[in-house]
Amino acid sequence: MTLSYWQKLARVRKDPPDDDLADHRSYDVVVIGAGLVGIATAHYLKQLGCERVLVLEKEFVGYGASGRNAGFLLSGLSEPYSRLLVGMGNDSAREIYSSTIENHNLMARAISDNDINCGYKRSGCYHLAVTRIERSELEESANLLNRDGFDVEYLPVIRGPGGSKLSGYLGGFFNPVDGRIDPFAFVRGLARDLDVIEGFEVKRIIKTNATVELIGEKGQIRSEMAVLATNGYAPLLESYFQDLIFPVRGQMLASFPLSENLLGESVYYANFGYDYFTQTADNTILMGGLRNRFIKQEIGYDDSSNPELQNGLEDYIRDNLGIKVFRVDTRWSGVMGNTIDGLPLVGALPHNSAVLAAVGFNTHGFGLGMVIARDLAVAIMKNETSDILRRFSLKRF
Repeated sequence: MTLSYWQKLARVRKDPPDDDLADHRSYDVVVIGAGLVGIATAHYLKQLGCERVLVLEKEFVGYGASGRNAGFLLSGLSEPYSRLLVGMGNDSAREIYSSTIENHNLMARAISDNDINCGYKRSGCYHLAVTRIERSELEESANLLNRDGFDVEYLPVIRGPGGSKLSGYLGGFFNPVDGRIDPFAFVRGLARDLDVIEGFEVKRIIKTNATVELIGEKGQIRSEMAVLATNGYAPLLESYFQDLIFPVRGQMLASFPLSENLLGESVYYANFGYDYFTQTADNTILMGGLRNRFIKQEIGYDDSSNPELQNGLEDYIRDNLGIKVFRVDTRWSGVMGNTIDGLPLVGALPHNSAVLAAVGFNTHGFGLGMVIARDLAVAIMKNETSDILRRFSLKRF
């Protein structure tokens, strides 16, 4: 098992599950998966008055992609805004983009309300072009975003904090509302007041007349309703998702801290999101991506690092960031869940309406996870469905 920079920073350990877990424990809602979406769903359910809510996690809180990403809080989806407009129309694209900004605001509010120490900062993001085609799309996207009321700045030349030009980039735009966070610390901070059992892997979900039974090696738990929030791992538990969600692996590395900050506080997102990097408060370089060069190798659930890809990440730092001398401290991977159309899958399973799913976040769980979790909790507690839930409904397939 690899551990991320964030997980090592926290000196994470997994608490063993209760050996005396009773077979007859019963809850109103059980959430399967203690990543951002699972923890946030339980958080909002509790806020809305659901006291008997439990989260089950096969490893530890924040084990999966939620604790293994770069910690970027970005507006929009992985596709440029210009493509979203073509694919789904202006109103829908603007609605989704607005939802990601609302999602960021929800996270900021949760950090403040729950006193979560996670290094949050609204530092802005540079979206960088590495080809003329990408430059054209980013320039068009910047103009369209400005037209639709979003404040971004197109930059024909990308320069570092000291004014030096970063290598290999043909312009892009800067979005000041984006930010950064320690994703592992955030998820664990949000989970502090929740009932969570770590080390409990759900093996089967059995539908009964009045309840859902969740079967694991340590026992059996009953609930009136279950929420599946296992993202890319969803097909391993629910066969319905085998042709809808595809597990892909993301790779990252963290350097030992440098003697100075060379990239400032912002985050950087290049090559349509296939390359991303930043420098942390302790001057560590975080570098991830390059999956587009190793498409076939980076599919599946294997938690390991790819030496050839990892070497490519090191070369990228030297060639593009101008940092010639550094040492790598940590290498890790994380499993993400991609869908056919690049949008999340949310809603009741067609064969079991007592099980709801919120999965398939296409590398942007931190861009939409909070708003989907909130709206899903409202749907459960108040039977009210939001526009965003309808947009991502399972019924579209």
